[in-house]
Amino acid sequence: MSFSSKNPLLSVIVPVFNSERYLKRCLDSVAAQSYKNIELVVIDDGSTDSSPEMLDQYAAASSLNMIVHHQPNAGAAHARNAGIEISSGDYITFLDNDDWLDQDFCCKLVQEALSSGADVVCSGYRRPDDRGVTGLEVVTHPNEEWAKYIVGAAWAKIYRASFVKDGGYSFLDTNIDEDLYFTIPIIEQANRVSVLPYCGYNWFNNSGSVSNTSQKTSSGLMFEETITAILMECKRRGIPISAELEHYFIRLVVWFLLYTCRGDDSKTSLHNLCYYKCWLDKYIPNWRHDSYAKVGHPTGDGVSNRVAVWMFAKHPALFRIVLSAYRKASF
Repeated sequence: MSFSSKNPLLSVIVPVFNSERYLKRCLDSVAAQSYKNIELVVIDDGSTDSSPEMLDQYAAASSLNMIVHHQPNAGAAHARNAGIEISSGDYITFLDNDDWLDQDFCCKLVQEALSSGADVVCSGYRRPDDRGVTGLEVVTHPNEEWAKYIVGAAWAKIYRASFVKDGGYSFLDTNIDEDLYFTIPIIEQANRVSVLPYCGYNWFNNSGSVSNTSQKTSSGLMFEETITAILMECKRRGIPISAELEHYFIRLVVWFLLYTCRGDDSKTSLHNLCYYKCWLDKYIPNWRHDSYAKVGHPTGDGVSNRVAVWMFAKHPALFRIVLSAYRKASF
């Protein structure tokens, strides 16, 4: 790795699985970047559609510095980990195969990394759908309490490659929140995290994607295994479980309960509520006294998220009523 302080090489890592419909748009957005010192690392994770052929043809015809790696299907976590290992850039960023970047995304984040000296630069995102309508736009602001935690996904950030590789950070092979096993320890252990008030990542609200069409129930989801693994990884690394991190885990539990209650029956939903309160009692014993569980805090988080966590921690009877009403309203 040859680091240039003015023009560092940025590796854009794209895991691909059966994305023939949207793949060209994704790759074209990398090719169109105003920042040119880019290495595009694409991991074909055993696609069964025309994606493998499209990737090979694109690489052959493009002037991009592009690496295409084909592997048997092993999941997004394995694909991203393979991308990290293969990459040779000074910085790393991640892009999902149906998403795309604004033209100045790489330039703005690299410039911020260089000027701030940060190991991680965080930015915002927008949520366009297949009609071209943007339903959500999240812009991060550095002075907000929740700024570095707003985007839990690995994308919309860049990372100093040596920090990632020397630290042995990796993605967890699970079926929910696998990004957090990577992002939380990195954010907590980075010498400096810079938050850029900029939105240049397009997280596609794909009506045909797994996240939008799969059953929204708790059945089969490895949520307990995932959050326990994240917590244990933090402890293994000697990361203090601060008030912020405690709130993060409480917020994850609340999100899971609200997400899955839309598909679970009332008995299962109530069981999960009791079960994950016990999980918190075991691992975050002071969760009922969460100092961030306030309607007005933490700043930077959405109002609905703040209210939901506040009710869960401080007014459990009210939260149970809201959970039941939210479940019924989703049918």
